[in-house]
Amino acid sequence: MNFLQSTPGDDPIVVEGYFPVSPETMFSAWTDPDKVKKWFGMKPNSLVSADIELHKGGRWQFLLAKEETHSVGMEGEYFEIIPNEKLVFSWCHVTDYVGGEREETPQSKVEVSFSPKGSGTWVHLKHSGIRKADARKGVGSGWANSFGHIMELLSDFGA
Repeated sequence: MNFLQSTPGDDPIVVEGYFPVSPETMFSAWTDPDKVKKWFGMKPNSLVSADIELHKGGRWQFLLAKEETHSVGMEGEYFEIIPNEKLVFSWCHVTDYVGGEREETPQSKVEVSFSPKGSGTWVHLKHSGIRKADARKGVGSGWANSFGHIMELLSDFGA
């Protein structure tokens, strides 16, 4: 199934798909750290950790790798939360080094909507403001892969 709807490298990145579960189940898959750890990333169960403060102004942080010298992940802040309907948050890729140095990409914005459709949910994601086309290609394929992981793991989310 092809979830990526935008042309690779375009801004915004648009990823969407139908999932045969309720909006409540999908929203939980996006906001429960234990569930996010199962589907987020290039492979299922590839996150080291997921921390989510689910309130406006709350922070989220997903750790992809933790090495002796550095850690790599993504993080941001929630701007809007409508339970079972919508999430809007900032996004940046970060590398933290043991010596205290930090590299981070400029912030971009992610908007995810969960719309009831028949007996399931239509999920629409728009990720905008990533400055470099190569980065947009990578993030777009990452989101598309993650949507595929959600589909594969629906039974793990209470479907």
